[in-house]
Amino acid sequence: MGIKDKLKYVFSIDTKTTNRIVIYILGIRIRHLKPSLKNKKQEYIKLNCPVSEIPKAEGFLRKIQLANLKTMSIVDKLCKENDVHYWIDFGNLLGAARHKGFIPWDDDFDIGMVRDDYERFFNLFKDGIPGYDDLYLTFDNNGKNKCLLKVRHKKISSINLDIFPYDFYYKKVNDSEKEKLTKEIKKITLSKFNKLLYPFYKNKNEKMRNRFTRLKNKYILKNNIPDKTVKPALFMAIDYPHLHKNLVFDYDTIFPLKTVNFEDCNFSCVNNYEEYLTKIFGNYMELPDDCYPKHSALNAYDNEEELLDEFINQAF
Repeated sequence: MGIKDKLKYVFSIDTKTTNRIVIYILGIRIRHLKPSLKNKKQEYIKLNCPVSEIPKAEGFLRKIQLANLKTMSIVDKLCKENDVHYWIDFGNLLGAARHKGFIPWDDDFDIGMVRDDYERFFNLFKDGIPGYDDLYLTFDNNGKNKCLLKVRHKKISSINLDIFPYDFYYKKVNDSEKEKLTKEIKKITLSKFNKLLYPFYKNKNEKMRNRFTRLKNKYILKNNIPDKTVKPALFMAIDYPHLHKNLVFDYDTIFPLKTVNFEDCNFSCVNNYEEYLTKIFGNYMELPDDCYPKHSALNAYDNEEELLDEFINQAF
């Protein structure tokens, strides 16, 4: 890190690369939602229609969505060719159920994989994705409590596909046990102690992943080995600090995987997506407060529009 980068953390204001204004003061990061995004919910309320009937995104945001859809279609193809199993997850699963495609304000793509498929997908394509030279795998590692596999594009920064790992628990669990296990997972992933580890794990992906494995085996599995034949529960892995109310699911909620229509494509989804979505979002047919792009500062990527068009129209 150069002197200029170090000085940025002493005092700087960043308004270009995020949906928030980010202020650094003596290493402390303060984030404020941009004023232009605060009233997005009111714009949708004025449409006076059910949330499922809100029109699709337009303009540059729609191009970001279509580019991410293209990336997802490529990932789907790779998974089918290599017998890797996945399901569309979080906002994209919600979008499939509620909008038959992208949530109108969404700007990325999320999928889930059980640990074995997650590791196999990484090992298959960690050195490159044959036939798609501009796509690559990387880990989003903030050095504290996140080391998440992503599919990115070398030239288009607004393409963003996250792969979330899930782990098997070692037994079936009832509702109270799910609640207790969820608290244990959050205690690990949201620990303030992680901040002290930042210098030791920053950009050290393998070291970070090994740490997560040790924590999972010791504090969550308690050194038990999961037996998939008994159809144990699954939990959202500690590789990422999930903030949802429920992080643990019955085996039958996830498996067997089904297919769902998404923007006229057919992708894998969890077996009981109504139950799954209710557990993580509550009433997912209500309009949420955060009706704005989470990962893109749309005005920061205008120079990518031509590249987006080229990628969207590229045959594969």
